[in-house]
Amino acid sequence: MNKIYRKYTHQDAQALVLLMAQLGYDHSEESLSANISAVREQSGEVFVAEVAGNVRGCVSAIIDVRLAEGVKGEIVSLVVSEEARGQGLGKGLVLEAEKWLSGKVSVIRVRANARREQSHLFYESLGYSKDKTQAVLMKKSPQL
Repeated sequence: MNKIYRKYTHQDAQALVLLMAQLGYDHSEESLSANISAVREQSGEVFVAEVAGNVRGCVSAIIDVRLAEGVKGEIVSLVVSEEARGQGLGKGLVLEAEKWLSGKVSVIRVRANARREQSHLFYESLGYSKDKTQAVLMKKSPQL
């Protein structure tokens, strides 16, 4: 199987819409393209895994800056299509994101939903270790 890891291009939009749906996120090509533009405007990047000319996975690498924690790299939105799982694409995407982040940051982190226990095991197999558990609370911004 010939695997290609590369940066996202706009021709990949429909494939990424389908991949995000597998993660539970409903997007149109326009909303996803807007998110990708925002990631890139904030000095991040999106990568895809292509097999036989078809996009089968994606990941985003971002730089996160916090007052208390400083600058960290973060791997987000990793997904491999259900029919292509178990073929090493996830690992390849993580390695691609790590390669892009290397030299930019000294620490890379990953956040995985508490319900996605298989994801925790996957990342631990790649050398990541659990650091902390936290709740995420959200509030819609008031209309300006």
